[in-house]
Amino acid sequence: MAVPHQKHHLFFILLLLSLLLPTYARLSLDHSDLKAFANIQKDLGINGQRSSSSTPCNTPGVFCERRLSPNGTYVLKITRLVFKSQRLTGFLSPAIGRLSELKELSLTNNQLVDQFPAQIVNCKKLEILELGNNKFSGEVPSELSSIVSLRVLDLSSNLFSGNLSFLKHFPNLENLSLANNLFTGKVPKSIRSFRNLQSFDFSGNTFLEGPVPVIRKGESSRPQYPKRYILAENTSSTKSRNTSSGSKNYNLAPAPGPSAAASHKHKKGKRKLAGWLLGFLAGSVAGSLSGFVFSLLSKMVLAAVKGGRRDGGPAIFSPLIKRAEDLAFLEKDDGLANLEVIGKGGCGEVYKAELPGSNGKMIAIKKIIQPPKDAAELTEEDSKVLHKKMRQIQSEINTVGHIRHRNLLPLLAHVSRPDCHYLVYELMKNGSLQDALNHTSYRSKADGQWARGANAAGSEDCLLLHY
Repeated sequence: MAVPHQKHHLFFILLLLSLLLPTYARLSLDHSDLKAFANIQKDLGINGQRSSSSTPCNTPGVFCERRLSPNGTYVLKITRLVFKSQRLTGFLSPAIGRLSELKELSLTNNQLVDQFPAQIVNCKKLEILELGNNKFSGEVPSELSSIVSLRVLDLSSNLFSGNLSFLKHFPNLENLSLANNLFTGKVPKSIRSFRNLQSFDFSGNTFLEGPVPVIRKGESSRPQYPKRYILAENTSSTKSRNTSSGSKNYNLAPAPGPSAAASHKHKKGKRKLAGWLLGFLAGSVAGSLSGFVFSLLSKMVLAAVKGGRRDGGPAIFSPLIKRAEDLAFLEKDDGLANLEVIGKGGCGEVYKAELPGSNGKMIAIKKIIQPPKDAAELTEEDSKVLHKKMRQIQSEINTVGHIRHRNLLPLLAHVSRPDCHYLVYELMKNGSLQDALNHTSYRSKADGQWARGANAAGSEDCLLLHY
């Protein structure tokens, strides 16, 4: 059952190819590329027998791709020319510059001569330029660095001369070989800016001067590959034209072999793993510290908010009052309306009340009236004096609230209001000192106790009185 199903799919694939291939076959080579290739083929010395095909795109070593022309139709454009080891004896035609889509030009291991055509700089999409092991001569055009897409540049084993000023800006260059030529001068420092450069070889150029600029670790965007730096090797291995009794020898350390490269990559991997672990630990510690600091700040803010609220509420000085809400009735305007008045004075009245939630615990509430004064009538000096007095009252109340003495009735709490202050004490059944001195009804009820208290003043049996 599966075989017919597979045949069914194969039929549709073949049908699709039959529709596409004629379309590709009907495409013709761009007219400009056709004329340029005719000149290139002639100057390279490629005879007609090698290119007997009806279209250059079918010639061995010629690769074409479909491109959209300016008039909106599709045409074929030459993208690669690969003629390696073809025993070519001609030269590279200036027409090479008319192949606008050319990405690779490989002509290594031939007998090509003459100069480097400057028109090649018009091939802005060129990525691979391999002219090694030929007989090219003259200077390399300084404009070559305008081809920023170059990844591979091999001009080795030729007769190129002049300086290396063409090594200006190759941001994508990975492999550079200028070995065994007649270059002179110094290796430019600009190669330090070739961030993707993985290997370069200047060996066999006996007239080069000075050191090779050091490319430090981290200047390459792909440090996982080992670099191979070669300036000069044993001159006995170079061509005879480069041997000289006065030749200068700039020996660098030999390039790492495969085993060294593997070791280098292994070490890189270890360092990378260690970096990840270190980063993870550092991130964890930083996160923990950040969380701790955030929690601490949150608690401080909450404490400040609670403290602010506490400043506007009751100040509690005794554990007898367990919650601030137990004194919430004093915050109301009519909080004392239904309470019994047990004493009066020049500053206000004393009220008797039951402390909420205390199982019948009685308290005395002393009201200290603050004389009202219209804010509009206050001068700046009066306002300052008033604020000073209020601060003094608050300070004294806080001081009294923390005093504990056997002959002083402890202050349980203090509630501040805009027009008065409430002082909360534990209710003492024998009244106040004023009552005792003025012979009030409390005196008649506690004559015996008052007499004993007066006679034993200073003893441990002295009664505590409301002040």
